[in-house]
Amino acid sequence: EHSTAIVMAWKGKMDLAFGVALGSSTQIALFVIPVMVVIGWVIQQPLDLFFGPFPTAVTFLSTNLVFMVVQNGETNWLEGAMLLFSYAIICFSFLFY
Repeated sequence: EHSTAIVMAWKGKMDLAFGVALGSSTQIALFVIPVMVVIGWVIQQPLDLFFGPFPTAVTFLSTNLVFMVVQNGETNWLEGAMLLFSYAIICFSFLFY
């Protein structure tokens, strides 16, 4: 699905690209994670939805960042670069956390 979002963004169809990318993320958050918790319960592998303060803060800040970028419905290369660098910062912060 993310490759479709990239192709649509390349073609200049930003509404569709945003819709696909954000819809996919919402789908994962609302369906896949709870299903994995139930599967973990069935196979006796404890998996809960308790996240510590650091992952919660990172999720909150990244959600706010995406909201600020997509709020006006337009984007440019600088906002895309900002999102890529914030993704790299998040990866490195979890690597050293």
